[in-house]
Amino acid sequence: MATVSQKLKGTFSNAKHQLEGFEKKAVKQVALFEKKAKDSVNDVREQLDDVPAQLRGAWDQVVGRVRGALDFASNDDLRKLTTKVDELAKKVEKLVRGDKIKSSASGKPKSA
Repeated sequence: MATVSQKLKGTFSNAKHQLEGFEKKAVKQVALFEKKAKDSVNDVREQLDDVPAQLRGAWDQVVGRVRGALDFASNDDLRKLTTKVDELAKKVEKLVRGDKIKSSASGKPKSA
């Protein structure tokens, strides 16, 4: 039969081994947690690095869409455009009249 001091030594030794095992598990868990935290921080950094480029792209799109609404033609631009449209209208009218004259001369109307 074991003496009380031997039982205490055995219990103490057992507790010490259990504590060492617990400590090893805790160290592994902390290391794993730190690794996951570092990975998460790196992921966030990468995403933040992409933000300026995304903002520039979004801003370029907004400027492109709004530019058309914000650009106003001057009176001179409108006069030039009106002149070009009138010239084109006259050319189209001449072509249509010429086509009608040709079709009536041939006796058969041209179909579209």
